[in-house]
Amino acid sequence: MIGLEEKREVREFENRAQKLGENYYEDYKELKKYIWHSGVKKWADFKFIFGEVLDLLEEGKIQDKELTDLIGSDVATFIDEMVDDNSW
Repeated sequence: MIGLEEKREVREFENRAQKLGENYYEDYKELKKYIWHSGVKKWADFKFIFGEVLDLLEEGKIQDKELTDLIGSDVATFIDEMVDDNSW
């Protein structure tokens, strides 16, 4: 269960994602499904991953690249590798 501060941060992530435009927002929603089911336990880790994903999508929008150009064709593998890397 998450608290009020975490809920506020989730809303901030959603607002940031919506500003990307419809196509990138749809990509974000797909990635979000995998992030929530990634096995990460701590909010700080979720927060880091969401931030990294949004940074990536924002950069992709600037460069006019598709999601698959950025992460490959397998979303689950991309998220799993990000979690397994545990570099944060």
